[in-house]
Amino acid sequence: MEQEKPEPIEEYIPGVVNSRNYMAKLCRVADGPWYIDVVHVEGLPPLSDNGRTWPTREGAAQAAEKLVADLAH
Repeated sequence: MEQEKPEPIEEYIPGVVNSRNYMAKLCRVADGPWYIDVVHVEGLPPLSDNGRTWPTREGAAQAAEKLVADLAH
């Protein structure tokens, strides 16, 4: 009997950085690290974060915010 893979836990985090509204989709599988699945920024194509992970949800949320903030540079 094949064992089922656990479904990822998903959380959507809204925010505003440099007057840009965004929605980050953060995920984790079981007790694994958090990762940024996608960040939707108003008026731009979706962003991703190249597979980096964070041990806490807060760390991933801060990384998503920084990803959007870096668009201004």
